[in-house]
Amino acid sequence: MIIDCDQHDWVEIFCLRKQLLLLTLQGGEVLTVRAADTRTAAGQEYLQCESDTGEQEIPLLAIVSIQPLHDCGKHDGDPIQLGVQTDIV
Repeated sequence: MIIDCDQHDWVEIFCLRKQLLLLTLQGGEVLTVRAADTRTAAGQEYLQCESDTGEQEIPLLAIVSIQPLHDCGKHDGDPIQLGVQTDIV
């Protein structure tokens, strides 16, 4: 399974900008990370990012929403809700 294409485009833009992000994960955990890149392994896509605890890889399907932040931590836009692509041909 993969996320919707429009949402994936936003993830790619955030990586290009090395954007600071507020992630909400499926279990309710909230993380502040800096986007670095995306990677696909074994049919699953990952967001590679950096945080205070070091480098991380987070499965895109584990992310419920992404909210861009300014470097000072203030919100830089509305949260983007990630969802699974349903119209795969």
